[in-house]
Amino acid sequence: MKKVLVLVLVVVVAMGLGFAACASPAAPATPSEPAPAAPSEPAAEAPSGGDSLVIGYYKDAADDFYKQQTDTLMLLVQNAGYDWEFIDVVGQGTAPEQTAAVENFITNRVDAIIVVPNSPQVTVECIKLANAANIPYFAMTHSFPLTPDIEIAGFVGYDYIQTGIYAGEDALARGVQKLVMIEGKLGQGTAGAQSTGFVKAYVDAGKDVGDAWDPVAEQAVANSKGGADLQIVFWGSGDWFAVPAKNTMADAILALGNAGWDAAYVQNNEMMDGALQAVDEVGIDSRDYWFGSSNGKEKSWVWVEEGRTTMDVNQVPVLEAVLLFQQLEGYFQGIDYRKYVTPYLTPFNVDNIQNIDLLPYDPDVFLAGYLEGRWVTDINDPKFKDGGYLLGL
Repeated sequence: MKKVLVLVLVVVVAMGLGFAACASPAAPATPSEPAPAAPSEPAAEAPSGGDSLVIGYYKDAADDFYKQQTDTLMLLVQNAGYDWEFIDVVGQGTAPEQTAAVENFITNRVDAIIVVPNSPQVTVECIKLANAANIPYFAMTHSFPLTPDIEIAGFVGYDYIQTGIYAGEDALARGVQKLVMIEGKLGQGTAGAQSTGFVKAYVDAGKDVGDAWDPVAEQAVANSKGGADLQIVFWGSGDWFAVPAKNTMADAILALGNAGWDAAYVQNNEMMDGALQAVDEVGIDSRDYWFGSSNGKEKSWVWVEEGRTTMDVNQVPVLEAVLLFQQLEGYFQGIDYRKYVTPYLTPFNVDNIQNIDLLPYDPDVFLAGYLEGRWVTDINDPKFKDGGYLLGL
């Protein structure tokens, strides 16, 4: 019988602001796997996922997306009975912290490094450090340029441009013309990608978006005003959290009044929480406007069911975790696996919410459904796409 031992060492826990999103063939543990041995039973040899391992796991900030990602991975490891110890480090959103964490992992001679990064530039430097130390480096959530002089053991991250496209297509179909854009962090890759996707949906439909689109770079232009078919009447940041997003939405309402806008794209559910508070406090009914978001947390299902928001995209960290888990299994079992993978997205709206099966944010709820085979989780399934293009491959 397998011995279960998952030890999490929290080296740094800081409540700094981060970003949510609000980013290979080994099969996952099967539902028929025997239960872990009782403490009184003798342990057999280490599971085939590797002997006793120590893995460094760095997240850029104390964001709930990263926390759920981590918690899900721990549950999967425990369920499989692996003797893996995690050094769990949470930063405060600064590049030097990421570098310091990776350097400490290397000093401690961990068996693998997992990083949810701060920036593309510092990520490349961290990979070089890990490569020089001959320690496998797994990158999560956010993309970066994978140049020929660096090597990673795996990458899992969502296509945030596609997330924005889903939102833009829904808005276009419902006649949205005057948009309030509330990004996560202005200039941050995942935030800019969602804005690009939203505007791209209009561009691909042949609509006039004016200065909001750079045809050479093929991306949205931050703080632009748009064109005849898509006016961006207010462009601000909510830093991925409810309170700053509430303030930004309040500023937009103050500047525009009730009639100066017809929609708000609020890029994650925590910010949407704040935006809805802002409209409620001034007596605006959000049902009179188009409201779109992403994450697809359980509370967003209720918002869409009630019509308080119009649409969302189920973009959950549990899928990133289950893919990462299979990559780790593949690496330590010494078998081929998909190295660069993009999880699938599921858009939902007021028209289809009653007829769609969404993945939960909650790791415990996910594990129960995972063991029942409720969702597609096998990394080799074609529903998961090649993520190499996100790395410039």
